[in-house]
Amino acid sequence: MRNVVGPTLYFPTELDEVIQKKSAVTLKRTQYATIMDTLSGNIRIQKGESIIILKPTEQLVGDVKDAVNIDEDHAVLVRDNKTGQLNLITEQQVFFPSSDQKIEDVRTKIRLDDYQVVIVKDENGKFIFKKGSDKESSFFLQPYWELLSVLWSTGINKDRKALKITHFDCRPQFTWYDFEIRTRDNVELVLGLTFFWQIIDVEKMIHMTGDAVGDLCSHSRSIIIQSASKVSLEEFLSQFNEFVLKAVMDPKDEFSSKRGYRIHEVEVRSITCKDPNTQQILQEIIQETTNRLARLQKQDSENETMIKKIEGDIAAEKMNSELSSLKQKTRQAEALAIGQAEAMRVKAFMDGVEDVPEKGEIFNLLRKKEILTELSKGKANLYFTPSDVNLSIQSKAP
Repeated sequence: MRNVVGPTLYFPTELDEVIQKKSAVTLKRTQYATIMDTLSGNIRIQKGESIIILKPTEQLVGDVKDAVNIDEDHAVLVRDNKTGQLNLITEQQVFFPSSDQKIEDVRTKIRLDDYQVVIVKDENGKFIFKKGSDKESSFFLQPYWELLSVLWSTGINKDRKALKITHFDCRPQFTWYDFEIRTRDNVELVLGLTFFWQIIDVEKMIHMTGDAVGDLCSHSRSIIIQSASKVSLEEFLSQFNEFVLKAVMDPKDEFSSKRGYRIHEVEVRSITCKDPNTQQILQEIIQETTNRLARLQKQDSENETMIKKIEGDIAAEKMNSELSSLKQKTRQAEALAIGQAEAMRVKAFMDGVEDVPEKGEIFNLLRKKEILTELSKGKANLYFTPSDVNLSIQSKAP
């Protein structure tokens, strides 16, 4: 076998047989091809930029491939075909494998946030816990290492293990859960809860359980069902939040602490009856309770308004009383001042006419004059009796 390479116009002879028409393989600068000699089994790597014309006994192994850019965030896991060992190449370069090397994987550097934790299983099956709070919070998976993943329960009823977790979030988080309970009077309820919980110790958690969310919900469901079976529907509805809190947040229960997580809070999101007829009755009870609360609120508002009015009236009466008392004191002060002035006036008059025997009559006469003067300034009609003005009538002959 031989190749006839163009450009040429080829005419085979009577002894030639055209086995195959081939095209040259063009490689870009960042491409390479793996070529095997079918007679010897030798393999070679041809790098770009080049044009490959395969020999009659050579063939491509696979397709033309791109070289791998190794940078700060990427590394190449390579297997040595002679020794079978795996090596991780992290030196920054454009990597072309040799004929004895096979690229098993291109690995991306794992970068952890402060609140994240991942679990790495080494070549001996031991767990290595990598935390975002560690000094080295970014790393490549070494050869024979693998990132541990767990399946957690998901769905509102936590009935499917389909949530794949590799990076454990240690921040507080919410979880919704719906399940059925039965009260002492045999009423079936569907209870919807919201858990506010947090992973505290990943190492303890991973050694105790493979489904932290499932364990949390299943244990809470168990203790709530036990507690609900001891009370009636009316008792449960009257204080359902306190009931659930007391059951789930029991400080004596070490279930969650042994599994490395903590429940911060739990609240009842919804309560529905499984039976439609019972649900209708429950809705009526809730509606009546709502109406009663509305009436109580209205009455409280009216009472508050009335109390405010009474307080206002009391304050007004107090102010009126103080005003009257103040007016009385003012009048008393004015009368006292007038009386003192009048007394001083009388005293001054008496002292001035001390030697006059008729000083009292003179004073009264002057006072009458002042009174008549004041009265004459008005529009009133004034009548005097003869005794008032010392008037006498006489009749004389002509």
